[in-house]
Amino acid sequence: MAKAKTGTFFIRRELSVATTGANSLTIDTSAYVDPADRQGLMIEEVDYIFSNSSTNLPYTLADRSVAVQLLSGAYSVMQSYAEEDLISSGGLVFDAQKGQHNSSDLYPDALATQGGRIVVDDNMTLIGKVSTASANLVCSVLIKAKVVTLSNKDYMALALQTVAN
Repeated sequence: MAKAKTGTFFIRRELSVATTGANSLTIDTSAYVDPADRQGLMIEEVDYIFSNSSTNLPYTLADRSVAVQLLSGAYSVMQSYAEEDLISSGGLVFDAQKGQHNSSDLYPDALATQGGRIVVDDNMTLIGKVSTASANLVCSVLIKAKVVTLSNKDYMALALQTVAN
């Protein structure tokens, strides 16, 4: 069972997803993860906000889709949605009339941990891709998290699973 070492805080980052190739951003979590103290980062919620970086207004263009993934570890391309390191994902589809339809996980993958997903990697990756080049399209991610201390048994199980992946 994880015990909270800190209160809840937010990690905020912004990723450009204006090009059709995979765009990625590494989020350093080494300040929150400490193997010697069996310390990990519990991800409680993840929110995605898609906007136009030049106006800070919602993005509106027709006939395209965009997807983002938050993964535990280092990645450079979009992963299968069956990937064990996938913490959360989100996406938008813009139809021909510029209507927006979203698609996202309901919550971070808990992996049998009450309260959220615990990360013991030194980094996470935010990665995104758009179907058609879209100037100034960005995705802001807001990660609600807290630092937790795990029992020896729980920390070893998570560390072994991380190494196995």
